[in-house]
Amino acid sequence: MPLRHAVIYVPALVIACAPVAGEAVTTGVAITVRVYDAAGLEPIRTATALAVAEAALASASVDLTWEQCLGGGSRCGAPMGRADLAVRLVRVPVAPGFRGSLPLGDALVDPHAGTGVLATIYIDRVEWLAAVSGGDAPTLLGRAIAHEIGHLLLASSAHSSRGLMRAVWSRDEIRHDRRTDWAFTASDIEAIRLRVRARA
Repeated sequence: MPLRHAVIYVPALVIACAPVAGEAVTTGVAITVRVYDAAGLEPIRTATALAVAEAALASASVDLTWEQCLGGGSRCGAPMGRADLAVRLVRVPVAPGFRGSLPLGDALVDPHAGTGVLATIYIDRVEWLAAVSGGDAPTLLGRAIAHEIGHLLLASSAHSSRGLMRAVWSRDEIRHDRRTDWAFTASDIEAIRLRVRARA
């Protein structure tokens, strides 16, 4: 039975990535990600977020192709293939004055079958966290997308103790924007590469 994975919480919170310094990036396996934007984001914000996510996943040799599916895309009506994933961008309002913990997204994975296909990102929560942390919302969105796609590719809801795949992103981490906080670790990269090759 697929597990619902809730990514990230708030007193300390969030998600992102970049290639690891000195890591050789080789040509990887092509993955098509269908993007369903039910949140009505401005195209420039979506483009920025997807560029951030793509750069993060490139460090794990994952070559992404984005397929915008609202309004009809060339592949959106076709059945999902082994190298296809889907990301939904939705709105779930945050109560005024809220100060607790909230997931920024979740990924549906089946660890027994070793598959993951659908990730959901909660745009209002990403924008709220960026605002209270002094971070850039499109960048934070891209990091959240990369984190959730990481879960899909790994077919696991497990988190790392550091880097992009950690469970909790603090406001200070978002504010200080240290490169290592938003990059996949070497072990994450190795695991993603193995899983992605198995999907091909």
